[in-house]
Formats: sequence, C-alpha cells, structure tokens
Amino acid sequence: MARLELLKLSPGSSFGMTIQMREFQIGDREVIKEMVLEAENFGTPFLDHEMLRIDVYTAFPQLGKILMAFASENKEVLGYTAIQFDWRALVINSIITHHDHLREGVGSRMIEEVKEIGKKHTLVDVIRVDTGDFMEYSQQFYLSCGFERAGYVPHYLSWTNNQVIFVYQLSKQ
Repeated sequence: MARLELLKLSPGSSFGMTIQMREFQIGDREVIKEMVLEAENFGTPFLDHEMLRIDVYTAFPQLGKILMAFASENKEVLGYTAIQFDWRALVINSIITHHDHLREGVGSRMIEEVKEIGKKHTLVDVIRVDTGDFMEYSQQFYLSCGFERAGYVPHYLSWTNNQVIFVYQLSKQ
C-alpha cells in the first residue's frame, strides 16, 4: 500500500510551485483578458471595465496598481489583483486567479501582498473588499484571510442581490 505524505507549504508556495508577485506589465493584458473571460460571474462588460482600470492605474499610479501573481519556476501568470488607494483605505477592486490554478494558494498569496502594501502605506488603516452575497466561496475565502464582514449594500448590477463588504484592520506599529 502506498504511503500518503502530507505536503507542507511555505508562504508563497503551492503544490511545489513558488508564487511571486510583481507589478503589471503591458504584456499582461492578454492573460488578464483570458482570466476575466474564463472566470465565473464575469464577462465582456466586466472585461471592458478591467481594461479601463488598468489604463487608469498605469497612467496614474497614485490612484492604484495592478499586481500579478506568477510562478517563479516558469514565469507563468497565475492571477492578478487590482488595488485602489482610497481615503485611509486600500480597496481590492478585483482579485482573479487563473482558472487552471484555483485552490493552489494564489489568491491567498495575492491577499498577503496587499496586506504588506497596506502595512507600509502610512495613510492606510484598513483594507476593504466586497463580493456578491450569492458568492459563498468568495465570502469564505475573505474570512479565511482574516477579513471581517462589515456590512451589506445593494448590488449595483442586480435588483435581487447585495454586496457583502469585508474589512481587514491593519495594525500600525
């Protein structure tokens, strides 16, 4: 009988893969398009909005940035997150993992990077993100990353759903 071994993952690694982060590069546009169109609950209108956000953050980096998660071994892009610098808050506008790499720690690695950016930013006290109330897996993900539910607002794309707002309080030392 084969022996089953538990694989211990260090932060930033997943299934033998080391996940690193870098800022968006112009060549990332196509892989972002692919990720958005393959992701659940999105589509062309969301893609158009994401491309506009990338253009704005590229032209005005003081407003926000796009971070890319990639495998250090082969430089494959694994996911991306768009963050906005808001009044006393860092807002996660988007966090999408490539369909082929779901549940491999990519999203958690991106959240850890956002937390590090927030801790280093002198005017940021909280990280904020929202998701649809029908997206249970997203809600569980944010809770597992240390976020707390902070409230609900009507969903801006639906008459029947709400957005759940999550916050992560940054401790400044």
